[in-house]
Amino acid sequence: MSSPAILGINRTQDGTISIFDGSKHVMSIHKERLTKRKHHWGRLGDMQLYKEHIPEVDRPYDLVVECWSADDEYQKKEQYHEELRTVLNLKPKAEIIEISHHLAHLYSAYPPSGFESCAVMIIDSVGSPVEHIKYDYPGKVKGSGNLFEVASYYYCHNGEITCIKKQLHDRNPEEPHGLGNFYYKLTACLFAGEGSEGKVMGLAAYGDPKNINLPELIVKEGEVYFPEEWAAAFKTTDYFYTNEVKTFEEKADFAARGQEVFENALIEIAKWLTETTGINKIAYAGGCALNCVANSKVLEQGYDLFIPPAPHDGGTSVGCAIYGVMKCLKLKNEFQWCFDYLGPNVDLSKVTTVVKNYPELEIHQPENLIEECANHLYWGKILCVFQSYSEFGPRALGNRSIIADTRYAVNKFWINTFIKGREWFRPIAPFVLEEDVNEYFKFEKRTPFMLFTAFVQDKYKNHFPAIEHVDHSARIQTVSKEDNEFVYAVIRNFKNKTGVGIIANTSFNGKNETMVETLDDAIKCFINHPIHYLVVPPYIISKKVPVGNPLQLSSYRV
Repeated sequence: MSSPAILGINRTQDGTISIFDGSKHVMSIHKERLTKRKHHWGRLGDMQLYKEHIPEVDRPYDLVVECWSADDEYQKKEQYHEELRTVLNLKPKAEIIEISHHLAHLYSAYPPSGFESCAVMIIDSVGSPVEHIKYDYPGKVKGSGNLFEVASYYYCHNGEITCIKKQLHDRNPEEPHGLGNFYYKLTACLFAGEGSEGKVMGLAAYGDPKNINLPELIVKEGEVYFPEEWAAAFKTTDYFYTNEVKTFEEKADFAARGQEVFENALIEIAKWLTETTGINKIAYAGGCALNCVANSKVLEQGYDLFIPPAPHDGGTSVGCAIYGVMKCLKLKNEFQWCFDYLGPNVDLSKVTTVVKNYPELEIHQPENLIEECANHLYWGKILCVFQSYSEFGPRALGNRSIIADTRYAVNKFWINTFIKGREWFRPIAPFVLEEDVNEYFKFEKRTPFMLFTAFVQDKYKNHFPAIEHVDHSARIQTVSKEDNEFVYAVIRNFKNKTGVGIIANTSFNGKNETMVETLDDAIKCFINHPIHYLVVPPYIISKKVPVGNPLQLSSYRV
């Protein structure tokens, strides 16, 4: 007898779907990888889009679980459901159910964490309106009241979940509250466009928070409120990055102070939550959980912290599917989020055929692919790596990555300027061999999802300028043979040549582009940007007209 098929859908920002067969995860993907629009929201027509591009979607479903947020699209729910019934193959008795936004975040974090018991904190800019929250919570508000969840806290034990606190907000822009809303406002003061929070973190490292006379946030039992001074500061455009009212240093100072008070508030919340629940294990999701600098400050307090690799809205499709597994079908969850290569299977055997469509390219299969890749890195070349199952979440973790030697300062300049087309101060992350992480960084844990930062050990400061931020930190990703066998082998071989068990890693995309998803995406991005080699194991693809060597721009090497 076949297992029941479950479709989880995130209908809001960073639209995604996840498919489970019973307790077994089949596939998850972001809509943006297909439409090439960053942070693309869920909308009508999505099911046809997914079905056309991904064969795994075309299967008979027993259950569809979806989540919405504060989006007005919820008013079109019946149209969305008609689309499901028309486009998908729903079984005659298939159910379509919905769960609230923070509950979907919770199920993306707690069941896959491996924790039997833990506290959970969900913190983002805005979640569901209260009338969509079906479960009980302290001080539950009946009727709409125009209130929305901005933070939720839970105690979980043996699969049972108790909500112990919610912060609600009416979304009045004149009286903003909530920790996620704070960082949203901070980001909007500095940069335009969705997904710019990472720019704030990068800029903050260049500033001194002591130069900005703004107070700490007000934190009361998990609820966060803005002092009047911050509310006033968020009304000015003086700090906007492209404006010339403030100097770069002043903008960096403002970002640094905002980052500092955010971190301090998050630490206060974690302390209150663990004291309230009596448990030191925390599962954490919501958009704020992508702030890897703050995550590290919480980790330093001694908590056992699990953050899924897609803690933002995109990850809620996984949470929806797991909710369907556990609560609707009464099955035991078997999905542990230990690896993040959850995307569709790409048939790499087609690469030789695909390359024939591009006369400017050459492809060959080396006798020793690992050796050749390590040699190219050693010689200062930039490589992009494309492997079958794409990462689910915003971080490139080795299957859709651009890699380089960390020891060349010019590699960071080359990637940021000529490939990514982004601000010069944006850091590039390092891959580090899991067994070597404490050799190079002040960090002792496994961190395969690039969700924490660590400081470079004193003896290595300024040795790895391509990945070392101005404050000597880096957003590290540990790699083991089990995590990603190919990337691990390349780093090992590179270490044999250089004595350095680190290489630089950033997402495989160009300016304002989403990460590549298909072979054609990868080849087009490779052609359009000054990248030396495209690696599709067991092949290496090169350009008939070679790209210049970054090392010719600088002789700097440690």
